Amino acid sequence: MNCEICGAFEENLLRTEVEGAVMNLCKNCSKYGRVIGTAVQTSKPVQRTVESERQLKYDYINEIKHALQESGLSIEDAAEKINCSPKDLKKVVNGEILPDEKITIRLERLLKISLYEMNFVSDSTFKKDTEQLSFGDVVDIKRSKK
Repeated sequence: MNCEICGAFEENLLRTEVEGAVMNLCKNCSKYGRVIGTAVQTSKPVQRTVESERQLKYDYINEIKHALQESGLSIEDAAEKINCSPKDLKKVVNGEILPDEKITIRLERLLKISLYEMNFVSDSTFKKDTEQLSFGDVVDIKRSKK
């Protein structure tokens, strides 16, 4: 196991209370607190599943414009068919506002296009032991004068 302050790998760590926080420390770092006992081995973090999120394509405006031209529909005609105001659809096509999900879905159906893309986001807390930060990597330890 690794010391939570300096990151040193030792088989037998000491469970130590340092200013109210209970930590698993090596013999050298245990002097910063009060030793409670021997450390209990904890399980390693488990990798979480990969999640996906829908996001508007970067060039969704060009896709809408191109699809409108291909279909021969004007903005007013398309707005009427998707039950949206022509003013709002014109703002979407000009990139002045982002379309809400209802308008986007209706446009996709009407124009037979896809305006969303799937982004896969790894929500992982899993790290190799060599990549983990220790408490000492983050905090500057100051020794108190007694």
